[in-house]
Amino acid sequence: MFLNRESIMEKLSIFIPNSYLAETKDSKIRTYKVGLLGRYAALFRANNIVIYNDNSDGGSRDDALYMKTILEYMDTPQYLRKQVFPITPELKNVGILPPLRTPHHPLTDECEVGDFRQGLTTKRVRKGTMVDIGLDRPALCKEKLSVNKVLSFRIERLGKEILVEPDEPDSVYWGYKTITSDRNLYDSITMMKNKPDLVIGTSKYAPNIISILDEVQNSIKQAQHVAILFGGPYSGINSLINERKLDYEINTVPKQGTETVRTEEALVSTLAIFNILNLE
Repeated sequence: MFLNRESIMEKLSIFIPNSYLAETKDSKIRTYKVGLLGRYAALFRANNIVIYNDNSDGGSRDDALYMKTILEYMDTPQYLRKQVFPITPELKNVGILPPLRTPHHPLTDECEVGDFRQGLTTKRVRKGTMVDIGLDRPALCKEKLSVNKVLSFRIERLGKEILVEPDEPDSVYWGYKTITSDRNLYDSITMMKNKPDLVIGTSKYAPNIISILDEVQNSIKQAQHVAILFGGPYSGINSLINERKLDYEINTVPKQGTETVRTEEALVSTLAIFNILNLE
């Protein structure tokens, strides 16, 4: 069962450093670690995954692009992946990625008029644009669209000719967008077109979220766009951004039993708590 839009945050962005993979050299493990980010982001309905530059020795632009490629591959419906993604070294281990199983990843080609599907624009024709939506034949969109773009469409007619219109549902979760930034964390937040109106940093040195739980929950319910910031293996939030530029700094893994909390562990712990706060 997928939740209605009324019960989820309109916009949720998570910020991950480009040093996330710095301690991992094995290509399979790197792929798997990125897969966890994509799976957790989709599980808790994140709209944006922003990969920022934390300026550490372990971070690199190449790693950011590597992460972006895998995350975009995961978010693309299975029926479009071969057309959208050429075989590259970055994708050689994608078989180990967890499936998202989100509404925009249908498991069958059965559909009805009014259904939404993602499609790849393949060519322009006199009547408009041909679109591959994963059925046994291309669909026609009567608008002139850019070619080789993955867009969302609503099915207007089924039959000898399939007609679609560009559209996206507002009642179900429709995947995430991956954004890479060569900028530092603060600049990566401010560069967003739809700027967050609630910015929350996570840190083991911050107050236990229980101590400000009601205040945080009220702020979440009033916010239109929540940004949650995560540090990496070499840099915590405190070293990346001045706490005065945060609305809250919280610890979502209090009394941790391990010396460190990995980024993906902090991510799933934090999003699980925020999910409950936003649904109550």
